[in-house]
Amino acid sequence: MSWAERPVVYSLALFEIFCGLLVNGFITVAKLVDWWEGKKLKPFDKIFFSLGLSRLFYMFFFIFNIVNRIFNLNFYQICFLNWMLNTVYLFLDFSSLWFAMWLCVLYFIKVAIFKNTFLIRMKLRIPELVLYMIQSSLLISLVSGFVFAYNFEGTLDIMNPPKNAETNTSVNKQIMYLVPSYFFGHFFPFILVSLSSSFLVEHIFVHVKRLSSNVTSFTTTSMDAHLSAIRSVIMIEVMTIFNFIVTILLRFDFQDFCNQGVLFLFTVSYPVLHSMALIVANANLKKSAHKILHHLRNVVQQDQCVPKVK
Repeated sequence: MSWAERPVVYSLALFEIFCGLLVNGFITVAKLVDWWEGKKLKPFDKIFFSLGLSRLFYMFFFIFNIVNRIFNLNFYQICFLNWMLNTVYLFLDFSSLWFAMWLCVLYFIKVAIFKNTFLIRMKLRIPELVLYMIQSSLLISLVSGFVFAYNFEGTLDIMNPPKNAETNTSVNKQIMYLVPSYFFGHFFPFILVSLSSSFLVEHIFVHVKRLSSNVTSFTTTSMDAHLSAIRSVIMIEVMTIFNFIVTILLRFDFQDFCNQGVLFLFTVSYPVLHSMALIVANANLKKSAHKILHHLRNVVQQDQCVPKVK
């Protein structure tokens, strides 16, 4: 990335990070308020809180990287700090992907109608399993991030990806450690999200077709609600695929084909746009967001109506 591009890229990145802090901070605070008010958190609420918190720290990590680059602090030049920072970065990245995966999988299990006994029992035991899902996601993300960072000879700072990443680490280490750890940290959640999204869209389409042909009371409002759900799932899936492609381009150093600054901006934008899509698709979070926006609009209108005293 040239010196002329850096101010533009960093300015846009800071704007995206600011939006990410607002969006993911809103998710985290909204679930904390529900818990503080004595409301029983549902399985989706617990995973939403975990996702918002992990992405909130993820945004702060981007800020740290920008500050490190602007002021030439060279934290990544110290071997131990480089290893620790790589581990933290991958842990936050992997854990947010796992939490997003669980939201998609659980939503499919909740909506779909199963005839398989195992899936029916799993559907009924979701409240009991959600804590194990969160704990296992954190453990897998930590172990995968640790193994990858420990065996990777370079920096994972996405604003300064290493040149010729293939040659920085031996082929044996890549096959034995890097590929398996990145598979469980990133590829496996991506596969499950893609499968869940595909099955969910297919299930909703079949459900709509059956209702429209057999149920006379199936209204246009119901049709719009189902189509809105389909659009939300497809939009989230498209963002997930795009993030997967951008991650591959960054990790394997395809800068000859894609601009590094553009890849960096797309990487930062994913946890922001994905969280915004989840808020729009979730009725409770959407309602809370509308209340906040309505309150802010009233405050602004009151300030405008107050006469200025000379």
